Amino acid sequence: MFRKNTTFVIGAGASAEFGLPVGSQLAKLIRVRAGCTYRMNGAPTHDDLLTRLLDKRFGRQQRPELTRALEIISQGIGTAVSIDAFVDRFRDHDYIPVLGKLLIALEIADAERGSVMHPNQVAMQDIEFAEDVAGDRWIGSFTRILLDGVSDPDEVGRGVSLICFNYDRCIEYYLRDAIQAAYAITVERAQEIVSRLNIIHPYGTLGKLETAANADAGDVLAFGENLEEDVDWFAVAENNIRTYTEQQHEPNMIRNIHDAVIDASNLVFLGFGFNNQNLDILRVANLPEVRELDPKNIFASGFGIAREVDQTMRRRIMHLMWDNPIRHKLYGDKVHIEYGRTCSQLFETHYMNLSSFTRSYFADGADGIVRHMAGSSFDG
Repeated sequence: MFRKNTTFVIGAGASAEFGLPVGSQLAKLIRVRAGCTYRMNGAPTHDDLLTRLLDKRFGRQQRPELTRALEIISQGIGTAVSIDAFVDRFRDHDYIPVLGKLLIALEIADAERGSVMHPNQVAMQDIEFAEDVAGDRWIGSFTRILLDGVSDPDEVGRGVSLICFNYDRCIEYYLRDAIQAAYAITVERAQEIVSRLNIIHPYGTLGKLETAANADAGDVLAFGENLEEDVDWFAVAENNIRTYTEQQHEPNMIRNIHDAVIDASNLVFLGFGFNNQNLDILRVANLPEVRELDPKNIFASGFGIAREVDQTMRRRIMHLMWDNPIRHKLYGDKVHIEYGRTCSQLFETHYMNLSSFTRSYFADGADGIVRHMAGSSFDG
């Protein structure tokens, strides 16, 4: 199990290890799909699915307005730090917020299907040399620590929080299957356990994962769902995807995020980009109820981040919790940034720093047999 009160902050780089696009790649995919939908004269181009979805929702008479909105997205998305930031820029536009969310939903569903998580990708492996490809990524190490020493599946994840800034459901999907296999329980029970974990998605996801028991519910979507017209993709997008401004209007979710940061004794950033928008969501230093937080052990993967920005990185991390520069100096040695290393490599390096040591007590029985008496875990 993890050390008590461990909070993970998950960014796009963490899902990139599963084959999903980081923010800049997602923007390029959306730019392409938005840029080749249909022309104002009504002649569809190669993205027939988007054409059919838009005609079904708005009617062919709205094509000129929709075409212009898609052109704005295609031509301007590269000017924002993220797709959600771009959509939020046009939050009062008649079409761009709706179309932006739809494009996000289509690309993320397509990316889930192409990820190492999806059964289709696993089936493509030569069975003689088949590997648990996803389990060899950071999520495998994470899960092994999460389940270690936990005999009751209902106790999985106690004291652990995940703040996931990604739209995909890779973490939930992997944990569901892993918990099912680890405890030989049904997929429905495993999914119920995962649903109780404190996993927060500030920008939403594609919806609840589908099982045989909930397949007919309106708020579920199979992992890696085919991009087909019979799926109500507008409902998926509008009901589940949030922009920066929209999530700011969900006080319970923001409170949960802040509690996860405040209560954490160990704060772990995985594939996180440290952009201002997401740091603003995490920041607790300016909250009136926060006085002097205790020091935290902080770990961060730094793949793709140059060591030359080390001071800026440390300052941004520290300012999440402490405005006082004196505390920055006092707690500086608590921050461990693994520059040039992936999320998987961070777990390799800090496996013992993240996991809780389980100590068991034994005593000699009257018959001379050593019997297990009790057990406890402590951080050390």
